[in-house]
Amino acid sequence: MGVNQKINPESTDSDLIRRVQNGDIEAFDPLVRRHLPTVRAFVALRLPVPGLVDEITHETFVSAFRIIGEFDPDRPFRAWLRGIAWNLVRQELQRFAREQANLSRFEQAQLVGFSRGIDSETPSDDAVFLEECLKHLPADMHQLVEERYRRGLSNEELGVAVGRTVEWVRVSLFRIRKQLRTCIEGKIVRSRYVS
Repeated sequence: MGVNQKINPESTDSDLIRRVQNGDIEAFDPLVRRHLPTVRAFVALRLPVPGLVDEITHETFVSAFRIIGEFDPDRPFRAWLRGIAWNLVRQELQRFAREQANLSRFEQAQLVGFSRGIDSETPSDDAVFLEECLKHLPADMHQLVEERYRRGLSNEELGVAVGRTVEWVRVSLFRIRKQLRTCIEGKIVRSRYVS
C-alpha cells in the first residue's frame, strides 16, 4: 500500500493505522472522524468544562498522532485513545487541584494577616473591611472562622466541635474565605471611589 492512496471509507482502524505508520498522514483523518464523538463524550463526562473538553479532546488526537508509531494496530484503537484522554484529564484535574490549593493557602494567609491587623491598635483598612465582612456571615459560619483563625483549632478539632466531617469543615472554610475575599475586595474598590 503506497502513501496517499485513496482511502476506502470502510477501511478498518488497523488498516488506517498501518497506513499512517507507513507515512500516509491523510489516513489519520478518518480515524479522527470515526472516534472524535466517543473521545469527546469520554472527556466531557470526566471534565465538564466546555473549553477544556475541546482542548483535551484535541490534545488526545495530537498525542495519538505523535506516538502512533508505537501503537500495535491489532489492539483496540478506541481504548488506546481513551487511555490517552484519561491521562490528559487526570493531569488537568491535578493542575486544577494544585491551583485551588495554592489559592486556598493564599486566602488563608490573607485572612490570618487581616485578623492580626484587627487586633492591633491602628488596624489597616483591610483588617477593618474584614471585620465588617465577618459581621455579615451567618452566626455559625462566623463562629467557625473565629475558632479556626483566632483560636487556632485544626480542621479535625473543628469537625468534632461542630459534629461535622473534616471535609465539610474544609469546604465550608474554603467557601467562607472566598466570600470574605469578594466582600473585602468590593469594599476596597468602593473606598477608592469615596476617597
